Amino acid sequence: MSIFFKKINEKMRFMNPFKDFALDEVPLEIRYDPLTGQTARIFDLAYRPMERPDFAEMVKKSRETMCPFCQEAIERATTLYPKEIIPEGRVNIGEACLFPNLLPLDRYTGVCVMSREHYIAIEEFTPAIMKDAFMAALSFIRQVAEKDPAVRYFNINWNYMPPAGSSILHPHLQVNCGEIPTRQISLQMEASRKYYAENDRTFWEDYIIAEKEAGERFLMDVGETFWTMSFAPHSAYPDLWCIFPEHSSFLEFRDEELDPFLQGLAGSIRYISGEGFYSFNVSIFSGKEEDHFRVNGRVSPRLLLREIGNSDQTYYQVLHREPCSMKPPESLREKVLELFKGQVNPENQS
Repeated sequence: MSIFFKKINEKMRFMNPFKDFALDEVPLEIRYDPLTGQTARIFDLAYRPMERPDFAEMVKKSRETMCPFCQEAIERATTLYPKEIIPEGRVNIGEACLFPNLLPLDRYTGVCVMSREHYIAIEEFTPAIMKDAFMAALSFIRQVAEKDPAVRYFNINWNYMPPAGSSILHPHLQVNCGEIPTRQISLQMEASRKYYAENDRTFWEDYIIAEKEAGERFLMDVGETFWTMSFAPHSAYPDLWCIFPEHSSFLEFRDEELDPFLQGLAGSIRYISGEGFYSFNVSIFSGKEEDHFRVNGRVSPRLLLREIGNSDQTYYQVLHREPCSMKPPESLREKVLELFKGQVNPENQS
């Protein structure tokens, strides 16, 4: 099982002016993603999160410019689907409303407004607040798959707050469905298919066993979802990986099966908030019922590194496609586990 946790130890040497120019060394790990083999660079650096901005002023300004996702504007300011795709034009479930995204990211896209509340603070998200939006996203995916059999790839995404790329404060998901996978789904599919062909077992079942045996990053099973800190993080601060061991596609989901996932997601958000951050990305990847594949998702903190307000994405991430994480995930595991448990119902813990 150690094949999943490949890493190379390196070190950088320099004459340190803070130690009278004595020779100093800083360790570095190059880790390989257990599924795709993509590399990531892991440091262990001191980091102090920036103070949170004045959200009251930010929210006030965002209300002064008409928000298309607020209740008084959503009917007249948002798009409609052609009737042959979504007969009602939009998908409405509880407080959630899903409609076409103006950004043409795939053949079928959706923006799903999560709540009637214009602003929800990161520490306020609960499974109940998020459930309507994820149910609407799944409903949209099912309807698209039924109308267009050629569509084979689906993803549900969330940019929360401006550091994560969100241009509107009102919380919302983004859903994409198409025939051509994004690069990340393609890498996962290729590696998952190859592992299955070579081992006659899925990568996912073996990897889950390996993480539990290692005991260094595994958090917990929540219902039928498996949660762990990523061995090779995809973000500047360690992210979390969720795997649905029993589901190869969103199309297999029943709405009630969302509850354990949303509890884990709430625990992940609590970790991010507890570390002093106020922004995150979520992406959940799905194919169309392929035996070798399992639905899986990442929850990644997003941060501003210094008071100057620079991004956590540099040439390394944008052009080299190489994640760099400033903390080893193992160093945070116990803290994350405590925060995580607080959001999970005891009957769903294992």
